[in-house]
Amino acid sequence: MQLPPDLRPARLNALGAFAASIAHEVKQPLAAVKLHAEACLALLEHDPPRIDDARAALRVLMQASVTAGDLLRSLHGMACRAEPAPRLFDIDDAVREVLQLTRAQLRQHGIALHEHYGLDGCQLQADRVQLMQVIMNLVLNAIEARPRTLTLRTTLRHGAVRIVVADDGAGIPAGLAGSIYEPLFSTKPGGTGMGLAICRSIVQAHGGRLWHSGSAGNTAFHLSFKEYTLWTPSRS
Repeated sequence: MQLPPDLRPARLNALGAFAASIAHEVKQPLAAVKLHAEACLALLEHDPPRIDDARAALRVLMQASVTAGDLLRSLHGMACRAEPAPRLFDIDDAVREVLQLTRAQLRQHGIALHEHYGLDGCQLQADRVQLMQVIMNLVLNAIEARPRTLTLRTTLRHGAVRIVVADDGAGIPAGLAGSIYEPLFSTKPGGTGMGLAICRSIVQAHGGRLWHSGSAGNTAFHLSFKEYTLWTPSRS
């Protein structure tokens, strides 16, 4: 179908935004594939070969390739306005999986990681891939801020799940705090401006909230999901 001339720029902008979002989302799992493939080769070429470590690197590589496929399917569903596919999953396990995929980059940049898990087996009724997508975006943003430390914390607070990603990096420039969630807005050279816009869209689709706090050199992003989304395994 031929689009009217006045609708073509909007259509092109939408396609450009979608292409930018694909590039942004699959960049990290593909980087993890590359890093762990290189590590695996180096471990196998070691004298003697470090077989167990090479196997561990291959497992992360396989996990990263699966994650890339899951992210592409998730983005396709969002583009087609498909509803999230909620299921119960352990929140702390999902956070650990994201950190496993990003650990090589943290080491590469000399960033100390502090993990604090306080959900004690609580599960969230949500689309696991999309929530991992949000957490990964926040972790990658923190890495790009070149911090000394990255802290990831999960807690139950005021009857809701809270996930916090905090860093002591460059921070958010003054006066731009209200714009960072807008599509195609970026403070980074070469940035797509899609990461935080996608994050907020996903979180809101799950009935949650995404916001940030802190000042220059100390930034924290907060995810909060209401109590009714929680399920805690019974203890016998």
